[in-house]
Amino acid sequence: MPQENYAGIIRSWNKQQNFNTGPVTEDKLAPEEYGRIQTLFGHTWREEQLSQNFDWGADSFSVYLPESLYVVSSIYLKIELPANNAADYKAYPGIYALKTLRLMSNGTEVYTCDVNLFFHDYLESLSEEGLHCFSEAYLGGATETGDARTIFVPILLPNSSYMGRTGDNKNHGIFPCYTGTSRLELQLTMNTAAYLSKATANPPTSIAGNCSLMYHVVEMAEVRQTTYADLRGIYSIINRRFTELTSGWTQGEENVVQHVNQYQPQGAVTEILIIAVPYNADAARHEANYVLPSSIKVTADSIVLKDLDTPEKVKIDLWVNGFCPPVDFPSPGRLCFAAHAARADHVYSGAFNMTDMSNVDFEFKFPSAVSYRVIASQIQRITIDAAGKLRGGLH
Repeated sequence: MPQENYAGIIRSWNKQQNFNTGPVTEDKLAPEEYGRIQTLFGHTWREEQLSQNFDWGADSFSVYLPESLYVVSSIYLKIELPANNAADYKAYPGIYALKTLRLMSNGTEVYTCDVNLFFHDYLESLSEEGLHCFSEAYLGGATETGDARTIFVPILLPNSSYMGRTGDNKNHGIFPCYTGTSRLELQLTMNTAAYLSKATANPPTSIAGNCSLMYHVVEMAEVRQTTYADLRGIYSIINRRFTELTSGWTQGEENVVQHVNQYQPQGAVTEILIIAVPYNADAARHEANYVLPSSIKVTADSIVLKDLDTPEKVKIDLWVNGFCPPVDFPSPGRLCFAAHAARADHVYSGAFNMTDMSNVDFEFKFPSAVSYRVIASQIQRITIDAAGKLRGGLH
């Protein structure tokens, strides 16, 4: 057995005192202090069957939260997908079922979400292991078969972890369901069945009667439950809003410069997402196989603010901003205005407020023919006022 003598290294520490400065951040020789969480709680499930009218292609299907709900951590749309013997389902079919979610409070829109955009961005932030476990539990898995399966599609409430990128690594809190007479309304718009199938001509059959809302109810001591259920005039949370700067999917030719102009833009933008897939005029055929731009540039009032003029710079900018996706959910092209933008959903680290600009031009090109969209990731605040009405506003 070889002999080791660490003394020489220990003596060298005295010659490194120029580095041995600053506050102590941790003691690796002492165990982490044992603490506690603020409030003890658990979870139970509550299921509400949706009517037979809810099916593929449903437009603005309205659901009001039950008045008997107190506190929830999340809500899911449960869909029992039928077996499809004519064609396989796409991998991760759960991200293609729900098209948009519109959150309404007392008849007024709070925000609208393009569901697939948020799901892809969230899944992009997971590890390979995390993606596997999450997709098996919620999204129908990564296997392309026609087998029947059950999916749980997250409803993007203001506190939803799926509106951000940090998953369960950060606390997202609860949603207080008691809002008085200002009841919260969910308007669900579904994609057609073709979006879930690998073959447009062979979509799955109807899901009418096989859908329900699953409420993940937070259970706690009664005195605590009353406090958390009614946060009127107190509730305030910051999350993200995706604002599209294009008008739906746009065709981009190989190595042809594309321009997207924004006139008198508003709000704080942490990043611009340039989402591109191999060209197909049928949006139902688009999957998660994103194509990176070969260059990206932003010009504001004739001044070039940022110019990623090579494919390498585009990739390096993703890496230094913390984007390290799993294989099945590659990153789109990004212009990042926050430091380490991959974590900017929970920590303010800068943004580009374009209010003072009269014109902002985004210029980019692709190495192959694509269909693309340009999305601004913005900071928004959601509050519940004293009357129980939810309000959403850009910052």
